[in-house]
Amino acid sequence: MEEIRLKAEKRTQGGKNPVRRMRRQGVIPAILYGKDVEPISLSVSAKDWRMLQGRIKSNTIIKMAVKENGDADERPVMVKDVQRAPISDAILHLDFLQVSMERAVQVEVPLHFIGTPVGVTNGGVVEQHLRSIMVESLPGQIPEKIEVDISHLEIGDAVHVNEISLPGVKLLAPPDVAVVGVTPPQAEEKPAEVVEAAPAAEEAPQEKEE
Repeated sequence: MEEIRLKAEKRTQGGKNPVRRMRRQGVIPAILYGKDVEPISLSVSAKDWRMLQGRIKSNTIIKMAVKENGDADERPVMVKDVQRAPISDAILHLDFLQVSMERAVQVEVPLHFIGTPVGVTNGGVVEQHLRSIMVESLPGQIPEKIEVDISHLEIGDAVHVNEISLPGVKLLAPPDVAVVGVTPPQAEEKPAEVVEAAPAAEEAPQEKEE
């Protein structure tokens, strides 16, 4: 797994005005929290973040050096939230979660399906039931994605949660849940026949009684 490092500095000033000044100076306000961890207000260089953000996924472990009074304390963290401005999309705030590399965490991991099912070549349609799945594992063993081979699926077949196995990773969805399947092609609906109504018979004129 790629090692990613990020520098942060502990900050003491809060409030709207100091935070606005920070952003104008190219600094992003942030917060770090976690289990048995007191929340810490931080500042992160916007330039450093831009250089890293393309390599950081939702479950990436970052080695964050938190600087305070000249000393740096390295902590393993994950990105939990990125707040952006609604119009400019500029980053307003970062939330980081400190984790323990010896304690399992629960996170959502995307699913990636590989291969073309046999059933598709016979006219079937791939039906994707899940796009991601919750897992539990140590932070260092969290996969960026879970690959599922679907090339063997015939029409009517499906892959269920209990058929996916990863070392050191526990899938938290029920084992009988279908992840992806191949369904039969939908029959084309024939246009309904239009039956013209027969013209109504003209009523015979009634004779007037004299």
